[in-house]
Amino acid sequence: MELKDRIRLILDEKHIKQKDLAGAIKVSESYISNLLNGKRRNISEALALLIEQSCGYSAQWVQTGEGEPHVSLSAASGLSPAKKRLIAEIEKMSEPELDAVKVFIDSLDGYKRAFGLSDKE
Repeated sequence: MELKDRIRLILDEKHIKQKDLAGAIKVSESYISNLLNGKRRNISEALALLIEQSCGYSAQWVQTGEGEPHVSLSAASGLSPAKKRLIAEIEKMSEPELDAVKVFIDSLDGYKRAFGLSDKE
């Protein structure tokens, strides 16, 4: 898979437009266009890292096509074991399951507002 195919996959999977990716990684829309049409066949490590941070795709995979495409958030340092486990479970969920989780989270926000609780409680 070429770089242009990996960039197209990111746009398709994230349901974002070229201008959204360009804004996220602080490049011009024409730069993204050049990536997509194959005029640019390489991407810097710095830009690959920005894609990793903003979109969740491994910088190594973006640059080379090698390794796993997605960065696992459950492997992030600084998270408690409970948070890592929850993130790992969420990463495995289907879209309908994620929708159900979103509804649950929204209901928690309503509960907090109704009882005047802050996020720290």
